[in-house]
Amino acid sequence: MFHILLKKTCFRENIAFKIFNTNRLLAPSSLCLTGRVTLSGKDPCGCDGSQGGGNKIIFKPYIPPPKKSHDEKNMSLNRPMSPHLTIYAPTLPAMTSIVQRITGIIITFYALLLGCGSLFLSNGVETYVSMIQSLDLSRPLIFIIKIILGVPFVYHYFNGIRFCMWNAGRWLEMKDVYATATKSFVATAVVTLFFAFI
Repeated sequence: MFHILLKKTCFRENIAFKIFNTNRLLAPSSLCLTGRVTLSGKDPCGCDGSQGGGNKIIFKPYIPPPKKSHDEKNMSLNRPMSPHLTIYAPTLPAMTSIVQRITGIIITFYALLLGCGSLFLSNGVETYVSMIQSLDLSRPLIFIIKIILGVPFVYHYFNGIRFCMWNAGRWLEMKDVYATATKSFVATAVVTLFFAFI
């Protein structure tokens, strides 16, 4: 396969290009087809009227472009990067969404731990609860452990209500998005502290 490169020349008449071999690519480079002459005696291509108007054809073997990764190609073309966390400053809606997914993973881990424990441990769950009670932990430490274990449940519940309402087409205005985020944080704190005190 060959490129046909037409060098910068001056033409005084229209030219029709024909490609007889489909394996060849015709690539004209900066042709001047106007034939007009300015006051300086040169046409817009920079050729004066005295020069002949022939064209020069150079055959070069086809060289495929070098292989580049997606990011290298975009950077060489100065394309903007897709938005992600290292570009945009963290916003409240984005953080609530990320924490919603994290708490979902934690709750799934709790469920798997409880299910596998009930299936594969030799004694029932009550035995291990009594073992934990026999450690005689202090009340402040038990309070902190209850908060750590309870926050994922409560936050995922209240923030999940927001997601369900968004799917129903409600609370999609920006003021509602921020207001419901604040309310879900407050509800999470209140309900978690309530269950931790029990």
